[in-house]
Amino acid sequence: MTESAPVQGSAARWLAVAAAVVLPAALALLFWKTALAGRETSGRPKAPAPSASRASAPAVSLDGPTLYAENCAVCHGADLQGSGTVPALLRQNWPYQNRRDLLIQIVHRGRGLTMPAFEGRLSNRQIEALADYLNARNAAPQNP
Repeated sequence: MTESAPVQGSAARWLAVAAAVVLPAALALLFWKTALAGRETSGRPKAPAPSASRASAPAVSLDGPTLYAENCAVCHGADLQGSGTVPALLRQNWPYQNRRDLLIQIVHRGRGLTMPAFEGRLSNRQIEALADYLNARNAAPQNP
């Protein structure tokens, strides 16, 4: 009987070690899956879903101000001023004035963790119209 006590103690120790390793790993996996449930696989937030009226409308808007108001203003502000960590899209030193292709790529693919990808939500022509609108606004004289 004295030999069975160390064996039982050893088994209990192994069980405690296994629980100490497996339980935190299972909880971490559960938390990770829950945290990613509302996000795209890239970790960026999803682009706003098209409104019901827009989804049912047969015509596709190519109007830059309308596209901006419906897809960008919620983060970048109605006047392109930005907020917090979201950059302003109206600047004196607009970096995309001669880089339309890069601006289009950013809107297509998204950027970092805060800028969602609009590929699949906006057509190529809509993204191009949006880029042209942003470049036109930045080319116009700005109020100090």
